[in-house]
Amino acid sequence: MDYCNYLRTYTIRVVLLLLTCSSLHVHAQFGKLGDLVNKSVSKALNSTQLKMLKTDPITTNFDDCNQDDLLPLDFGSDSVKTPLCDLHSDYSTTTGFRLKPGFYIGTFKSFCLQAGTYGPTKGDGYLFAPLAGPKEKTARTLIANWENHPEIEQSQVQLLLWALIAKTNFSKLSPQLQATAAVLLSQNDLSALGSSVIDYLSEEAIQSVTTNLPEPAKTIIEIENKIRGLMYQANASYQDIENLAMLTGAAPTNEKFPRGVWSRHPDGYYIKYLPTSYAKTTVEIYIPQQIEYIDFFPTGDVAVPASRGSQRLGQSNVLICEND
Repeated sequence: MDYCNYLRTYTIRVVLLLLTCSSLHVHAQFGKLGDLVNKSVSKALNSTQLKMLKTDPITTNFDDCNQDDLLPLDFGSDSVKTPLCDLHSDYSTTTGFRLKPGFYIGTFKSFCLQAGTYGPTKGDGYLFAPLAGPKEKTARTLIANWENHPEIEQSQVQLLLWALIAKTNFSKLSPQLQATAAVLLSQNDLSALGSSVIDYLSEEAIQSVTTNLPEPAKTIIEIENKIRGLMYQANASYQDIENLAMLTGAAPTNEKFPRGVWSRHPDGYYIKYLPTSYAKTTVEIYIPQQIEYIDFFPTGDVAVPASRGSQRLGQSNVLICEND
């Protein structure tokens, strides 16, 4: 399990332990809880919010990656890679790029799928995994439908994804974000979001929940709560929310999976992820000779970091070319 998802699972278990414990003692690392367990926590969270805390909207993590079927780091380093931009005229919105055996390269717009984590660094290795989780369909739809609406800025889609991840009430978003959501999502999609939201908690309430939690679990809860709070403010800027979602610094790298590692896709080809930021990912593709062709359709793919605490990157079909 990747570090970010480990933290989330650990945080949820601790919160539930606080809520169900009837004695004044729990595991020694937390010490005595006193009336905080029975009074402050119960006032801070209602039963619906507790249920939501147990569910991660997007569950894709490093355990979902094929960590064994890899190619040497320098594999294909001297190969000629066909730019996908040269094949863009043959691209189909239903099947993507039809690619024959060989090497290819392209840069696509991508999205952060985990707030409160570190951005990509030069040492991060990323492997393929499919988009998964209770809100996988909504996240996939947001990214897929954005391809047909170039008038919508990437930042607006990113904000909606962060709102989804933080379990924000979409009906309380700014008019601009609600209008964007209405373009990219169906009414059924929007209605379904109403069953998985948590209200913004006051600083006093969130403190009562996190007082006895260790770091960095405490920070994860606080960041998601602050994101919900900013999402409900009409004057909150993208930069304000990005500053919360993006931790400063860099996560420790996993030397077993260095940057540029080739991972095997279930369709039989190999892919290398080289993100320059959470918003832009360069990919290299190798299709073995025994495969007749593949239809490369990135939406629904996730570049998952091997390093602890870095961002999972949802891929889009939007290719970045110099003449765009």
